[in-house]
Amino acid sequence: MNKVRRGLLAIAGALLTVGLSAGTAHAGNQAAGAASSGQCKVEFTSLTATKLWHNSGSRDWIWFVIDGKYYPGNAKSISFYQGTTQTAATFDSPATQFSSSGSTTFQVVLDRTWPTANLVIDSNTVNCSTTGSNLPLRFSDGDAIYDLTYKATLV
Repeated sequence: MNKVRRGLLAIAGALLTVGLSAGTAHAGNQAAGAASSGQCKVEFTSLTATKLWHNSGSRDWIWFVIDGKYYPGNAKSISFYQGTTQTAATFDSPATQFSSSGSTTFQVVLDRTWPTANLVIDSNTVNCSTTGSNLPLRFSDGDAIYDLTYKATLV
């Protein structure tokens, strides 16, 4: 009986070890999955007026748009002189999140005096194929040039 009992204890110990190993591996996979939910987050960092649309040395008034949502909002636009850099906070920190297999559209829009229609300087599509900070993106209509930096992360 003693041999049988030792044998059963050995089998139970082996099964317990295998079960714990499988449970640990499963928990590790869950933690890895929790780190990335398949979402991409892009955040505006800064926008620089490299070349103004108004060439007379005056200034441009600019909106930033992500998928049709205007920043800073409330029909406000941001003043740019040649070489001016405005940070995300100036535009109310534009950011969006979408499926990591998807994309979003960024636009720089020149605010013009009514009744003249506003002018989209340029549009660019952004995805998470490249992630990191201070990623560059240029907006140009052949006259005005605006350089954006943004951050893209998988979340």
